[in-house]
Amino acid sequence: MPAVPPSPPDPMTELQNRWCNAVLKNLPTPPSTTQLIQPAPPLAPSDTALWAHENTVPPASLTFNRQMAESTLIFDEYAAVIQALSVPESTFVTAIGSGIHQEWLKYLRGLTPRPDEDRLPDVFYAWAMTHHPDAANEGASALRDIVRLGALQRLLRSYQGPPPKPAEYLGGIRELLSMLRNSGSASVSFSSATTSGDVSGTWTGGVNKDFSGLWAGADRLDATTTRFARSTVTVEAELGAYAVWPVNPDPRWYDSSRLHEAYTKRSSPPWASQPQLHWDMAFGEKSGRLQRAIASLLVVDGLTSVVTSDAAFPSDAQQVIKAEAAAGLWPFFVPTGDGVTNKADFDKGKPRLETTTPVGRPLVIGAHVLPIARYLGGSSPTPGAIGCQEGT
Repeated sequence: MPAVPPSPPDPMTELQNRWCNAVLKNLPTPPSTTQLIQPAPPLAPSDTALWAHENTVPPASLTFNRQMAESTLIFDEYAAVIQALSVPESTFVTAIGSGIHQEWLKYLRGLTPRPDEDRLPDVFYAWAMTHHPDAANEGASALRDIVRLGALQRLLRSYQGPPPKPAEYLGGIRELLSMLRNSGSASVSFSSATTSGDVSGTWTGGVNKDFSGLWAGADRLDATTTRFARSTVTVEAELGAYAVWPVNPDPRWYDSSRLHEAYTKRSSPPWASQPQLHWDMAFGEKSGRLQRAIASLLVVDGLTSVVTSDAAFPSDAQQVIKAEAAAGLWPFFVPTGDGVTNKADFDKGKPRLETTTPVGRPLVIGAHVLPIARYLGGSSPTPGAIGCQEGT
């Protein structure tokens, strides 16, 4: 039987697809990684507000609606993986040999007071350099690996509370504002009549879902939104400043080498012999909770967006649009307040929608999203998973 062609997208999805292509064309942002974010309220002037945008596992969609799409925190998923790892004592025994290990344990029992765990590698090294110098370096390295993983696991539990504390990232709101002050302006010019709606070549293969209609919270299939989306729509967006903000988890809690090892090796070790979380639950293509990560944010400051449509709206629809404009209007969905204005005017029923935002209150309008393999350096996982697998 011949393949059944996919059904065409609804009018608002088609318009959103065209808008995505316009952003990709007008801004220096590659289709292989770009995701648009809505709504885009002004960032609160705090580091934690910025870090909340960074500490997110984005969905597989060209548009990420933070109010509609279900997402998890990078920190939570990372911490769950780290807690599922183990460096067994046997690695230390293998490194130095069982005979030396027994001598070491006898020596350790005779120490009063017993050294703190974080000092054990140095104590072993000093002891081994006297009695078994050939085993000193390799044994201290193996012991240090055990100690470091335990310390990291305890640290991550302390972040989770009580009370929980935010996961820090390198750079905060002051650094972002400084970057924006030194960044150039940009613009996006769009017409739905001349912009392609083909997004099959993007990183999601064309998947674009969970976005609002004409105003924030509107169903994309409602009658007013559909009338708007079927018309010829134009956007002239002036961005007073545009910057790509790099996302870097603070190394005080983030150990990229541990996460890389967990991704590339499905076996035990590094995974515990019977972990509560197994590899497929973390990284699997079907249901893994850490399949992607945000490499950088697309941030703008001082936005002016003017949207027009050649569709004539009846008076009752005009009143609805005017009443709902304060929630934030397509395509940026910036809610009114904190210096933000949204105006909906009509000329013979045809709308002119204008959004303006103040300088110094930046908006996160998008992100560069990487699959976890690229985020961790491009290595492929080795075969030989442990624990339960998907479908079993």
